[in-house]
Amino acid sequence: MTPLALASMLVALTASTLVYAGGPTEWRQYRMHPSHNAVFDDGGKPLPSAFYRTGDQVRANPVIIGDRLFIGNHLTGGMFAFDANTTKPLWHDDNPWFRHAPNWIHSDMAFVNGRIYVGYGNRVFESATVRGTGESGVLAVDPNTGKTIWNHRTVGEVMPTPAYWQGSLYIATGGAALIALDPSDGHVRWQLKLPGWVSMSSPSVQDGMLYVGAMNSVVGVDLRQRKIRWTYHANLTFTDVPPAVAPDGTVIITGMQARSAAKPEDRKRYPHARGYLQFIYAFDGQTGKLRWKRLLGAGAVQDDNTSGNPTIAHGRVYVGSPYTHSLFAYAVDSGKRLWEFPVGAKIKGAPAVKDGVVYFGDTNGFLHAVEAESGEMLRRADGREIGKLKLGGSKNAAKTVALAPGGPVIINQDIYVGSQDGFVYRVSIPAWRGIKTSKND
Repeated sequence: MTPLALASMLVALTASTLVYAGGPTEWRQYRMHPSHNAVFDDGGKPLPSAFYRTGDQVRANPVIIGDRLFIGNHLTGGMFAFDANTTKPLWHDDNPWFRHAPNWIHSDMAFVNGRIYVGYGNRVFESATVRGTGESGVLAVDPNTGKTIWNHRTVGEVMPTPAYWQGSLYIATGGAALIALDPSDGHVRWQLKLPGWVSMSSPSVQDGMLYVGAMNSVVGVDLRQRKIRWTYHANLTFTDVPPAVAPDGTVIITGMQARSAAKPEDRKRYPHARGYLQFIYAFDGQTGKLRWKRLLGAGAVQDDNTSGNPTIAHGRVYVGSPYTHSLFAYAVDSGKRLWEFPVGAKIKGAPAVKDGVVYFGDTNGFLHAVEAESGEMLRRADGREIGKLKLGGSKNAAKTVALAPGGPVIINQDIYVGSQDGFVYRVSIPAWRGIKTSKND
């Protein structure tokens, strides 16, 4: 669906016909929750499908706070705030010295205590041990104006989303550091050396433990003790994947390695897997003990990030693969594969799960909806398959339609997803699924 087509769906609404309850009051880490299931519902009515125009590619997750939407741009570092209801820009990148980050934005705009915190930096290597050239760091931003409150610069990029826990802001860097900052002024409270640089692995925090993928390692950090509690080393790259955490503390992450680098037992066990192998792992979050490991699939080397970003909901992990071009469901406790749904395109962003339906995007610019229980394509009330929904158009007939590496965010009955065509799209779930709502919705 093109921006023009979406615009034609907009209808005249008045305060008497629309009750929009809006999003949460805070957004403390990547995709709102350590599970990555970015879903919030306080009973708000559905909005008409629409779009928000930004200045460049969107690769972060849109953040909705109350009735405002915040997003940053890929190459330009432009920052934007919109009225989430009307799509009207509240502030945008027209002033380059305080509504732009100094470098790329791939980070969600974390929102805590009336401030935005956003990381910036690029994926270019400065050296063998430092990823990120030019300026890198994290900004504190006034959500009402877009003005920078403070700017903490780092060695190595901060493409991962900052995480807030008990009065400190935590950032993982391309300089292989985990840094705890004072949110009031950005000064360093403490820091740890990580086993390697971090690219897109946004830290997940639950019950005082922080989890992050640092190059060839998965790391569990005890934030109360300010030390690394456990590290799992393997000859894979984990650095592009934000770990997801289940309510019971199970940590789920995917990792990638060339077949030539795989253990002999893995090459023997998977003789037909060629090229690059993608595995999914489950760890005990307190001890780091490996609970299970499964092969997602194999395929050609990836351009850009290598992630298959997991989401956990209702005892299951849902994860897409850029190697197999499928979405999978696994049981969190046993690692049993429950189903596979092929789409014929790479899947990198995390899904969102609501009311028994898994929503996810692919790198061809399509949004999909499948039954969470069975993995079958969702059907309308009349029995017809819902089909996939095309969002956006390409600027250059190439890759800029991709709905990646961010994933869908669901607020009440609407899906929000950023696209590399420069737009954030809002899709009404009832309208897409053909569900009738009352005339006052």
